[in-house]
Amino acid sequence: MNPHSFVSGFTDEVSDDLGLQIKALKTLGWHHIDLRTVNGKNVSALSDEEFDLVHQQLTEDNIIIACFGSTIANWGRDAHISFEVDMAEMRQSIRHMQRSGVKFIRIMSYRVEEPVKLDSELESIILKNIKNIVRLAEDHGIVCLHENCETWGGQSADHSLRLLEQINSPSLKLVYDTGNPVSMMDVRGDEPFSYQDPLAFFKEVIDHVAYLHIKDAKWVDNTLHYTFPGEGDGKVKEILALILKHNMAIPISIEPHVAVVFHDPSIKASLEDRWTHFIDYGNQFVAMAKEAGISFNW
Repeated sequence: MNPHSFVSGFTDEVSDDLGLQIKALKTLGWHHIDLRTVNGKNVSALSDEEFDLVHQQLTEDNIIIACFGSTIANWGRDAHISFEVDMAEMRQSIRHMQRSGVKFIRIMSYRVEEPVKLDSELESIILKNIKNIVRLAEDHGIVCLHENCETWGGQSADHSLRLLEQINSPSLKLVYDTGNPVSMMDVRGDEPFSYQDPLAFFKEVIDHVAYLHIKDAKWVDNTLHYTFPGEGDGKVKEILALILKHNMAIPISIEPHVAVVFHDPSIKASLEDRWTHFIDYGNQFVAMAKEAGISFNW
């Protein structure tokens, strides 16, 4: 059986300008967007009037919002002081999502300054915060997707599973990013910790994955380099093979980081380079997915 999914992308890696983001999707022949940044603002920070204009423009171009790329509980947020900010962002997001029929919102689980193993004091604070955030989403029929990024829950598969177990809500599932484990330590057992294995992590959490981010990376001379899919150590091909094996018809979104990195403003590229890399990345991924036996409902 070939799972049918749809493919999307974080098009703000092309430009903050929504028109150019739409143009990139249409060039690829795609109809879904992971909406994160528009005109320098995160989607959750847009006013109701601003979001209505964004949604109108997307609708006119037959583009569907697959997921909100929020900043809720992300690597810039402190679990001790950011909870009210996160709740306000979730409330604003819910208003936008209900107006536009969006089901998914990407969240994380707060900054960690150093490796934090399970059963820490910080864990109890984080779990309490996330439980309230997810409860608010659940009350409004929204599903939070926790990403295995550089926050508490991304430190190991056990951390992600602990989060799911303790929150215990149908409104909390996982979005798995194939490239993030390449640069992250597996915070289990005794130090020194080793880098995570992207395929092993995915296998441990596969039953809870509802969305996939395609990213790839490798270390060269102690420097992390983001690569095109299949050219790094993110085990992208192997993960796609598992998706096929398990008949997982989940949304798949590209987040290249090849020309620009959302959370690192020091990495700059020309608009031409950003455009070219995004289009080439999208085409290369679709070819790889088709080779793996995965087909898309565009």
